[in-house]
Amino acid sequence: MQSKKTPDRPYPLASSPLYGIRGKGQFERAIGLTWDQTDRLLHRRYYRVWTTKKDREIQQPLYELEKLHARIANLLARIEMPSYVFSRRGRSYVENADRHKGLSPLIKTDLTKFYPSTSWPMVFRLLVSRFNCAKDVAHRLADLCCYQQKHLPTGSALSGYLAFFAAQPMFDRIADILGRHGCEMTLFVDDLTASGAGATKHALEEVRAEIRHHGFATSEAKSKVYRAAAPKLVTGAIVTPTRLMLPNKQHLKIWAARRSLPVLPKIMRAAALRALRGRIQQAHQVLNYSGPTFELAAPVEPSG
Repeated sequence: MQSKKTPDRPYPLASSPLYGIRGKGQFERAIGLTWDQTDRLLHRRYYRVWTTKKDREIQQPLYELEKLHARIANLLARIEMPSYVFSRRGRSYVENADRHKGLSPLIKTDLTKFYPSTSWPMVFRLLVSRFNCAKDVAHRLADLCCYQQKHLPTGSALSGYLAFFAAQPMFDRIADILGRHGCEMTLFVDDLTASGAGATKHALEEVRAEIRHHGFATSEAKSKVYRAAAPKLVTGAIVTPTRLMLPNKQHLKIWAARRSLPVLPKIMRAAALRALRGRIQQAHQVLNYSGPTFELAAPVEPSG
């Protein structure tokens, strides 16, 4: 069989090397490992697991498994996605926020535990139904992509892509619902935002009901409605009618880091300086950050 090309430009799902894998030979050419080599990658030693300060468990693939996940993620990243998806190659969270500038009301919600909620059976069905893989191939790929053959890992490069493709029918349906309300929807991983004349509490509840219908949950605290003229927090940026601004807490973190740097022990300064530079670089992505003289964003208050 002639090998499939992987051009830089996005291509239809059916052109992916991951599509239509029916035998071991195709499997091995697509992922770069033999069928037998993949058995050992299912051992728990190929994951590092820890809990963050926010009590979120991170499952990070290691060694050959990490390389395999990166290869699969690269292939998935080349597949065409709907225009409402901003968590993909060539786009950013800043562009996602910028799409909602203007004098319109806005609604947003957040899918709770999106990756852990994307189970092994969901990944298996995706690979069989949409990627047209043979069942034994889909079974092996789902095993390799899922943490302990349970769900997508929270610290893997491929999880965002597979989670989206597994839930795409739901997101497409939500985009249609919001379109009928006169809203434009954007999606950044698990953050769903919509702005337009019909961005109301009723529209938000309709979206959340659709998400529940598909077996996912949304965060009550992160499900909000903003009035048209209000500043709005969207994927790490404050959206106003005319521009993006940096949230107050980000300004304060930069200010605090600058202030503490001179008094830190010498052994800690290099790491602190790298962290400060990272925060400033992130700020530059939101606005043309030029130093300590900055404008604080107004407090963000969602409407009822």
